[in-house]
Order: sequence, then structure tokens, then C-alpha cells
Amino acid sequence: MEEAIFLPVLSHFENENFWTASGGRMRYRVDPVKGDEENPPSLTAQVWEGPWSLRDSRVEETQEFPLTEEGLEALRAWLLRWRETMNARPKKTLAEAIAARDARRAEIQKEKEETEA
Repeated sequence: MEEAIFLPVLSHFENENFWTASGGRMRYRVDPVKGDEENPPSLTAQVWEGPWSLRDSRVEETQEFPLTEEGLEALRAWLLRWRETMNARPKKTLAEAIAARDARRAEIQKEKEETEA
């Protein structure tokens, strides 16, 4: 039986709390976005492949969802598709995972140096 993706109840996000979790090798973070007169409140979700944290990984997709019960269900379906995609990939060796992490850290350092120059 396929494991469900757990997401907190709507009020968790309405109270401006973020959520981060995983599903196999998939990692994800969901942030609430306050609405205004022109834009209703929403959820911004990011997915990346583990094993590392967001800081040490490359986000594969960022998606917006309405901050509604329907939006939560659409988010859950999106996460299930990503989990299936990522977990179907060939597993990386530890050396490959470390190399990808180190490459990402080098990119971040380069970007930081360019903005400080």
C-alpha cells in the first residue's frame, strides 16, 4: 500500500507556519504567502531530491497553490507525483550525493561573492 503524504490542517498555514517533510528521497517545503487586495493567500511549495537539506540542494520545481482545502488537496497530488518521479530514479551513491552537495555549495558561494563585488 502506498503511503500518503501528510500535510497539516489548513489552519496551520493560515497561522503563517511553514511545513517541511519528505517522502522517500523527495524533500519538500511549503510556505504560506499572505494575500492582499489583488492576490488571495496562497501556498508556495518547493521540491528537491534528498538526502540533503534545502540549503544544500537544487530545487527541482516551485509551485503555488491556493490557501484553501482544495489547494491543499492539489498540493498533496502534486507532491505524490513528485515522490513517484524521484523515487523511481536510480539511487545515487554516497560519493555522487556528496559531489552534488559540494557543487551546490560552490554555486552558492560564487553567487554570494558576485553580489558582494
